[in-house]
Amino acid sequence: MSVNFVLPRRSAPVWIISALVSLLRWTILAATLLLLAPYVLAFFENPRGHLMTNLALRYQEQFVQLAAPRLHQYVPTRIAGKDRADWILIAGLGAVAFGAGSLRDRLVRRATARQIKGQIKHWKESMQIGAESHAAAVLEAGFKPFENAKSVDRSQLLRAFAEAKKNLDAFGREAAFLSVDVVGSTSMKEREERAAVQYDFAEYRKLVEAAFSEHGILKSTWTPDGVMACFPDIERAVQAGKDIILRLEAFNRNVKLIRQDFAVRCGVNAGYVHFDEVTPLEQMSDRVIDIAGHMQKYAEPNTVAVARMVIEPLRNTEGFEPTTTVVDGYNVSLWKPNRSDLSAP
Repeated sequence: MSVNFVLPRRSAPVWIISALVSLLRWTILAATLLLLAPYVLAFFENPRGHLMTNLALRYQEQFVQLAAPRLHQYVPTRIAGKDRADWILIAGLGAVAFGAGSLRDRLVRRATARQIKGQIKHWKESMQIGAESHAAAVLEAGFKPFENAKSVDRSQLLRAFAEAKKNLDAFGREAAFLSVDVVGSTSMKEREERAAVQYDFAEYRKLVEAAFSEHGILKSTWTPDGVMACFPDIERAVQAGKDIILRLEAFNRNVKLIRQDFAVRCGVNAGYVHFDEVTPLEQMSDRVIDIAGHMQKYAEPNTVAVARMVIEPLRNTEGFEPTTTVVDGYNVSLWKPNRSDLSAP
């Protein structure tokens, strides 16, 4: 999936503040050089006899005379018996310049970090990457050095972007997702013994997980009575859904204790996703997974719903019938078991 790359730029307020701080620091530098003029010109012969050096000395004296009275009110200016107001002014101006520069750099770093984080968030959403996934951690790590940068070089950021894309591609793979939910699970538990309900749903979960295991499940996540499972390919996901439905016949007849029979809706979808072994399925975020859940919600009891275009590559499409239902823009096909397919008594 392609994503747009946008080089972080300074916002207008940050640019204005940065320009004002730069102007202030240049002004302070000029004032500091002016205050240092007597000490530098002392090494030259007759500095008062030349226009430029004479002007520099005059302005220095006026500056000190103007600032010294105010400075005397706040700090002592006599050092070793001499008035060193000029020294103190130089030190004060240096401190102001350093503080203004630090403030500007902090502001720029925060603005850059905010823009980088916003760009990463946009990429996560565009590429359907879960916030807590390992792929998200890899993406964030690639741009961490830029979050504290005073400025961002475009070529360096482009290289980081290319490297992040390469690392993310390592997590990409084709996968299939099966969503299974018990029809009317809440009403099934009404007016039933709690022990019987707990037993039946525990046994039902064993049935489902056995079917998953037989078809090479990669990972799954359960809600109280529903489950989303990930498989290596569409063939295994569909077959796992079929097997669950077929096995419910014997389960309802021979295992469950409550009055109402178990029935399930199954939805399947497949596609390219960012996948890693350590990230739980509930933390994965992808439209492919969402569509599987939506297919399940529109399925009829004891059927497997899947997008027609997704099942076309299957070796065995027997039992799938086209419907007029459209889910998330996809035409839906449904698989229903024949009586001959159900488990023998």
